[in-house]
Amino acid sequence: MRDQDPGAAVAYFDDALHQRSTDGVLLSFALQAALGMGNVEKALELAPLTIKEAGGNSAAYLVLALDALRHKNYISAKANLEKTGDNGFNVLLKPLLMSWIDLGNGDVKTAMADLDALDKFNGFEALKMYHLALLADASGQSDLANTQYVNAMNGFTARSARLLQSYGAYLERQGRPEEAKALFETYIKEHPSSPIIQLLLKDIAAGRKIPPVIESPVDGAAEALYTAASIIGREQATSIAATYIYFALMLEPDFPVARVMLAEAEEDRGQWQEALNLYSQIDPNSIYGKNAKIRSAWAIYKLGRNEEAVTILEAIAEKYPDDIKALVVLADLKRDLKSWNDAAQQYARAIGRLKSDDTRHWSLFYARGIAYEQSKQWDLAEADLLKALELNPEHPQILNYLAYSWVDRDENLQKAKEMLIKAVSLRPNDGYIIDSLGWLYYRLGDFDNAVAQLEKAVSLEAADSTINDHLGDAFWRIGRRDEARYQWQRALWLDPAVTQIPLIREKLLDGLSDDVKAEAKSSGPG
Repeated sequence: MRDQDPGAAVAYFDDALHQRSTDGVLLSFALQAALGMGNVEKALELAPLTIKEAGGNSAAYLVLALDALRHKNYISAKANLEKTGDNGFNVLLKPLLMSWIDLGNGDVKTAMADLDALDKFNGFEALKMYHLALLADASGQSDLANTQYVNAMNGFTARSARLLQSYGAYLERQGRPEEAKALFETYIKEHPSSPIIQLLLKDIAAGRKIPPVIESPVDGAAEALYTAASIIGREQATSIAATYIYFALMLEPDFPVARVMLAEAEEDRGQWQEALNLYSQIDPNSIYGKNAKIRSAWAIYKLGRNEEAVTILEAIAEKYPDDIKALVVLADLKRDLKSWNDAAQQYARAIGRLKSDDTRHWSLFYARGIAYEQSKQWDLAEADLLKALELNPEHPQILNYLAYSWVDRDENLQKAKEMLIKAVSLRPNDGYIIDSLGWLYYRLGDFDNAVAQLEKAVSLEAADSTINDHLGDAFWRIGRRDEARYQWQRALWLDPAVTQIPLIREKLLDGLSDDVKAEAKSSGPG
C-alpha cells in the first residue's frame, strides 16, 4: 500500500471503520496503511483495537513495544516485543530491539546474548559486532567495546561513516584522540565529501569532546531500527525500511541521518513533495544542512519549479566555492532537461574546482563527455570520455559509450571491438552493451554475428526502439526481409526518437540500400 497511495488508503479504512469499527480485518489493513505513511500516532490508536479484534497481530505488538520503549517502560516493551513473530524481517529487527530493551532493564548479560539469534542467518555478522560494541560501550565495558569495535572495523561495515563515528567517539573518550584522528583521516581520503567525518576531524583538531552515538537504551533501539532499515532498503523492501525509519524518529526525533534516509527513500519512489518536506525538517546549520538543501533543490526541480531550483543551487555553489556538489546537481538538472550545452558548461564548472583528477572523479568527465557528444562537440566529448576511461579503465559504461560513438562515426573500429567485448564480459546481461557489440559487427559487415548479438540484446531489452531497429537492419542484410520489417514496425511502436521516425518509415517502404556505410547513423548508445 505504501508504494501506491497510503494516504488514500488510510482515509478509505477510516470511512470503513466508522461503519464496522470492530472488524478485525479492516483494523489490520488500516494499521498497515497508517504504518505505510508513517502516521505513528494513528498506528498507536489502532494497535490495541487490532489486537483486541484480530488477535495476535505482530505489527500491532511491535507498535506497542516501541511506544513503551519510547517512555522507557522496558518491562512492557519486552512483553509486547515477545509477542511479535519470528519471521520475515523480524528475524533481523527483533534480536536488535530485544538487546536494547534488556539493557534498559539492567540485564547486560542477556542483552549481549540476545544478539546470538542473528547467528542463524548469513550476512549479519558485522551488524552483530557493531551492536555488541555499542552495547558494551553504553554499559561501560570499555575493553569489550574496543574488541568489538575492532572486529566490526575488520568487516565490510568499515566503510560505514556511522561505525567510524561510533568508534572514533569511543577512542576520544578513552583518551586516544590521535587514533581517532588517524581513523577519520583514512576514511576522508576515500570519502572526502563525508560531512560527519569532516566535522569530527574539526572537533578533534579543536580539542572538543565527541559525544557517543548511543547515550541510552532508547537511542540504541533507534539505532537498531536505522541499521535494520539500511539493510532492508538494500533488499528493495523500501516500504518496510521507511516504516522502520518512522519508528526510529519516534524514538529519537533528533536523528537527522535517519531523516535523510527517509527522504532518499521518498526520492526513489518519486514522491518529491514528501522528500522536500523531510529535507526541509533538517536544521540548515547542521552538518547535514548543505546536502539537504541541495537535495531539496532537486526535489523542487522535479516538482516543476525549475528557476527556483537553479537559484538555490547557484547560491549554494557561491557560498561553498571549494565544493562541487551543487554544481554537479545543477549540471544533472540541465542534463535531465536535455539542455546539453548548458549541462556541459556546469560540469565544466565542477571540474574546474577539482584539486586533482582522482579515480572517483571519472563520472564527471564521463557525464561532460556525454553532454558534449549530445551537443555535437565530438572532439571535446572524445577527450572527456578518454579521460574517464583513463581514470576508470574497467567501467563498462565508459567502454560502451566511447566504443559505440566510434562505431557510429566509423572510427577506430578494431579498438572499439576490443572495448565492447570487454564491456560485455564485465556486464554479460546488459542488453544495451550487447546491442553496441551487435551494431559494431554490423558496421564491420559481419551480419551473422550482428544478428546473433542483436537478437540477444532484444531478448534482454525488448521494449527498446533502437535495439529493435538495429535488429531489423541486420535481418535485412542476411535476407530475412519479412522479419526485418517486423522489427522496424516494432521500433515504431516503441516510441523512437523523433528524428528516427521518418528513417524507419522509409526503411519499411523501401528496405535498405546496398551501401552499409551510407546508412544514417543510429540514435546513440544505450
